[in-house]
Amino acid sequence: MFSWFTEAPLRAVIVIIACFIGAVIVFGVVMSALAVSGGSGQCTPGGGTITISSANADSFDQKWDDMDAILDGGSPSSITLDESEISSRADRFFREDTVLDVSDVRICIHDGFGEATGSIDAVAGLGVDVSLKGTVDLSGDAPKITIDDIDIGNVPNFLIDVTDTIIGVESDINGALDDITLKHTYTATLTEGQVQIDGSP
Repeated sequence: MFSWFTEAPLRAVIVIIACFIGAVIVFGVVMSALAVSGGSGQCTPGGGTITISSANADSFDQKWDDMDAILDGGSPSSITLDESEISSRADRFFREDTVLDVSDVRICIHDGFGEATGSIDAVAGLGVDVSLKGTVDLSGDAPKITIDDIDIGNVPNFLIDVTDTIIGVESDINGALDDITLKHTYTATLTEGQVQIDGSP
C-alpha cells in the first residue's frame, strides 16, 4: 500500500514538500481566520463611557484652535481633552483625512500611556481588529506615536512577528500623521480619562 512512497527517495521528497506546502496553506487559512474573527474588543476607558460624535470632534478642534490663537500671540496655553473628544477627532481623521481605512476608533487614556483600538479593512472587505498601546510625542513638526504593544484579531502574540508588525504599523500611522502640521511645541500629560496639552509659543 505504501510502496509508492518508498520505491524512490525522490517520491518521498515530493510527498514531504507537498505536505509542507499543505501545512503552510492551512496555517495561512487559520491565521487569516483568527485575524478576522475578532479580538480583544474596544479599549477600556479611563474616564467612563466614550461617545463618538461630531460635537465632540468639533470641541476638540475648538479647544485646539483657541490654544493656538493664544500661542500665536506669544503666551503659553494649555487645554484638557477627554477620551470622547480625542476618539471623535481620531474617528473623523481616519474617515476624512487619510487613506487608511480604519473604523470603530477608540482612544483610551491612562496614567502615562494611551490605548487605541479600531478595525482595519483587510482583504475582501473583512475587518481586522487591532489594539495598540503606546505614547504620543507632540514636540516635533507632526505628531509621532511610539507603539509598545500590539494585538491583531485573535492571533496569539507568539505567532506574530511583533517587532516587525509594530514597526510597520507605527510607520503607517506616523506616515498618515505627517499630514498634520504642529505650529508650536506641545507636551502631553496623560492621566486617567484625559490628556492635558501644554503649549509654548
